[in-house]
Amino acid sequence: MQPSMGFKSMKRPFYKSPFLISAVILCLPFLVSGQTNPVSTSNETLRDLQRYQEQFEDYASEFGPFDDRLLEPLASMINLQAEQGNFAEVAELQSQELSIMRMNLGFENPELVPLVRSMIEVQQVLGNYEAVSEHLEHIRFLVASNSGTQSEELLHAIDNQAQWLLAGFYLGEERRQSDKMLDARDLYREMYNLAEDIYGEEDPLLYPWYYKRAYNLALLVQLLNTEDNLSSQILRDLVRSDGPTLLEHGRRGGVISTSPFIGLGRQIAVVDGESVLGEGYLRQGLGFINDIFDIAEEQGDLEAQAMAQIYRGDFNVLMDRSSGRRQYNEAQDLLLQAGISQQEIDAFFHIPMPLPIPEFYSRFSDLVAYQQSIIGEVRSIQEGVLHLGTFRAWHENARAVLKPVSSDPLLRIGLPQFQVDLSFNISSRGNVSSVDVLTSIPEDRRVSREGARAIREIKFRPFYDGDRARRIRDVQIRYLFAQQQ
Repeated sequence: MQPSMGFKSMKRPFYKSPFLISAVILCLPFLVSGQTNPVSTSNETLRDLQRYQEQFEDYASEFGPFDDRLLEPLASMINLQAEQGNFAEVAELQSQELSIMRMNLGFENPELVPLVRSMIEVQQVLGNYEAVSEHLEHIRFLVASNSGTQSEELLHAIDNQAQWLLAGFYLGEERRQSDKMLDARDLYREMYNLAEDIYGEEDPLLYPWYYKRAYNLALLVQLLNTEDNLSSQILRDLVRSDGPTLLEHGRRGGVISTSPFIGLGRQIAVVDGESVLGEGYLRQGLGFINDIFDIAEEQGDLEAQAMAQIYRGDFNVLMDRSSGRRQYNEAQDLLLQAGISQQEIDAFFHIPMPLPIPEFYSRFSDLVAYQQSIIGEVRSIQEGVLHLGTFRAWHENARAVLKPVSSDPLLRIGLPQFQVDLSFNISSRGNVSSVDVLTSIPEDRRVSREGARAIREIKFRPFYDGDRARRIRDVQIRYLFAQQQ
């Protein structure tokens, strides 16, 4: 759900730049490289730019540097520069436009939001990602000033900041990936507290906000358990931030050397190599799903209770504690009570899904629609083959983690993709084995190897036949991962 700003419009008209957004979108293939192809500027365009520049200077001289009449020639120059792909010039002109509008409308006026969003688009094209973060902070300030510090609009503004931090895995220095993840975690904690302030503690409107925090913790644990340098960096940062307690929870204990944790001065107990590192964070996430179940139970909503049980089972699979059998069976019973047919339930549980699911669905039909949307991305499926659709990996340092996708299209980052089609088995506990590479694009040994390695690290909701989890053979999936610049 996208927030409605709900702001009162101003009486005084200001000139808009309707062409700018569409012009920028056309240039989004250049988003991550931060470069645009040089576009020759025609003599006619140069004459138009000069004419508008002269008009701008004349108005500034006659009416002053912040008069709102300057906005008309300024908007025309922005449109012309955007048409030509001259986004550095667009950014400079937008800064002038923002200064004039703030002087005339005030620093807290909501009419500034569309301009700041346009500025975000331009800075993405230019590759100035820190500037995007600053603009998102500006939007948060504007939303808080107009909708209040306890508003749903502010929740969405903070969510956009967190999602941009997660998108930042593609951008900038590798060392900062851990920082971005932990900063996003802080924002999700803030959203959780703010949501309770807004809705109380027993409102179904809390479901998505509780689950966002649970899902973020699940992502954190997935990163902790990847086989690369990022997991070591996140581990060090977590111990410094939280201490070792949440890393110690597990079925079996072990002790690791303090050498990776300079300055801690003592040994740190963690689970051994056969368990999930950071299980305590998954337990914490499971607690938020339990809260969803409790609210649904209080509301007498059988379907929402069933959905919470499915997600409970998912987190138990992620913790490698069980196949989620008890939770999934209870979910099936509740779905039947809620009027869902056994045929629909069986069809859903016959299709394993990569875990965790990125969004909480309180209605079974919505979760089924999500499942089918993933499967439907692959058009040509061989008859008799169970194909699980696509898995878009987050990053080369998070190859077994599903790519987070912002609910705001403005904040989505795209890169060219490698593609690997794979066949494999899934155990009754959601583990992958017997991986075969079917095809890869391009046909490259490194690409095939990366896809095969990644799929072995992904946990799946197991295949369920009735009330039993069963091993399933020769399922297929299309694995996509970004071509790093």
